[in-house]
Amino acid sequence: MFNFGKDKEKAKEEQEKLGKTIANLSDQVGSLQQQLQQRNKQIEQLMAQLTQAQSQASDSKEAQQAQELASKATQDALRDAQSQMRDLEIQIGDLAKAKQEAEEAAEAAKAAAEADDDAVTNAVTSISGSTGGLSIGSAAWVRNVGGKTLRRRNAPGLDSNVLDGLVPGTQLALLEGPIAKDNYHWWRVRVADGREGWVAGEELVTSPE
Repeated sequence: MFNFGKDKEKAKEEQEKLGKTIANLSDQVGSLQQQLQQRNKQIEQLMAQLTQAQSQASDSKEAQQAQELASKATQDALRDAQSQMRDLEIQIGDLAKAKQEAEEAAEAAKAAAEADDDAVTNAVTSISGSTGGLSIGSAAWVRNVGGKTLRRRNAPGLDSNVLDGLVPGTQLALLEGPIAKDNYHWWRVRVADGREGWVAGEELVTSPE
């Protein structure tokens, strides 16, 4: 039996999961970028404070000591802010890479879903073509080809037991099939008198000849 529906549903779930992952990564990148902007502003402010402190330097020893302490504190804060900024840039880079990989995976999942759709269409077309319009629940008739009887078997396949022969024009009810085996498509059928068995669908037609 075909499993296209389950494969398509699985691909759809994977696409939805990847979509949520991408959205989450985008939010994280946006948040880190805001933090990075704030850190840049902090660094600019610290640089301005350091420049102002240096310009206000005094000749007195106490003033110089105070100025050195203030300058050192500002420089330490500046180094810390720059280090945090570098960490943020690394995190943004890692998240951007993960987002790209998730987007590529989403594209692959989408392509797989589209391929499943094509496979379903091709399979339905192939089955329809190979069965000659026959379908379960409908009626069929044994072809009139040279007056030959159609062998009714106990199972699908040429290695099964032959029960009897159905003369051309015999009307049948299609119960099950088709099952492909030995280059034939086998159908389980019922004759008007109640007999059941398997016959080759290639020897059936959808209307009496």
